[in-house]
Amino acid sequence: MSDSPGAPVPPPPPVFPPPPPPAGKALGWFFAVSGAIVLALTLGCMVAVAGDLRSSDYGIVLLCGSPTLLLGGLFLWLGVRGLKR
Repeated sequence: MSDSPGAPVPPPPPVFPPPPPPAGKALGWFFAVSGAIVLALTLGCMVAVAGDLRSSDYGIVLLCGSPTLLLGGLFLWLGVRGLKR
């Protein structure tokens, strides 16, 4: 099969692949909202259990609630970080 002299030459393939489409913000919103809810509920429970912030029980309440506070803070940080992109 021979090429005819008047046939157009196809363009060369692109050198780099096209950039991927931007990711959705749904996961960022999920982490941000769930982190804020976890933090609000944890702080509310801590204040409800301790009663007063000057209470002597507040130290143990803070110690027991700190893992949940860290988890809520991590979720909130991941969500905000995901929404900035």
